[in-house]
Amino acid sequence: MVWGDETGRHEGYLAAVLADGSEPGPIADGRTTWWLYNGADGPRAVAVRGACSCGWRGTDTHPIDFGNDEKTEGTGRRTGPYADWEYHIDQAEGGIPRDVEQLLATLAQRVEQLSTAGQSMAALRITAQMEQASSRCTLDAVRLARANLLSWQAIGKSLGCSRQAAHERFSRRLGSLEAMPDPEDFEDCDD
Repeated sequence: MVWGDETGRHEGYLAAVLADGSEPGPIADGRTTWWLYNGADGPRAVAVRGACSCGWRGTDTHPIDFGNDEKTEGTGRRTGPYADWEYHIDQAEGGIPRDVEQLLATLAQRVEQLSTAGQSMAALRITAQMEQASSRCTLDAVRLARANLLSWQAIGKSLGCSRQAAHERFSRRLGSLEAMPDPEDFEDCDD
């Protein structure tokens, strides 16, 4: 089974895991589907992990039940390889919850209805309030992201701008949080 995300940039699947923790290479015809590693024509997998077309591999392994594909894949469950992949997507893409998308779409539609119904002043007051709320919410979200050690690179990506643009826009307004180093500054350090 293959899973797709909303952006189309990620395709999740199960990677077979052998007893030594490694992933087996493709079988003779080039396929790598987890259930093919049942020991009949090659190595026997003992577990699976979530994997993604972007190169991500889950760190947790989950036991295989060769008699129950649904149980092995864990689709729709809170734990398992599918849940691991969904968490990866949330971290990689910063997915917007569906209920929030619906609220925003409903609000935009209502403002448009008011505008076209001749209630332009009401529509303008609503959009002014939306801008004020958006500004406050964005600053709060950036403040919490920095407090949770999210990098300026990740913040910029989520806001649709560069690391530098995000830093320039918010760093002065964050105060003491800016004294904290960026997590990316430690990536090249040796242990």
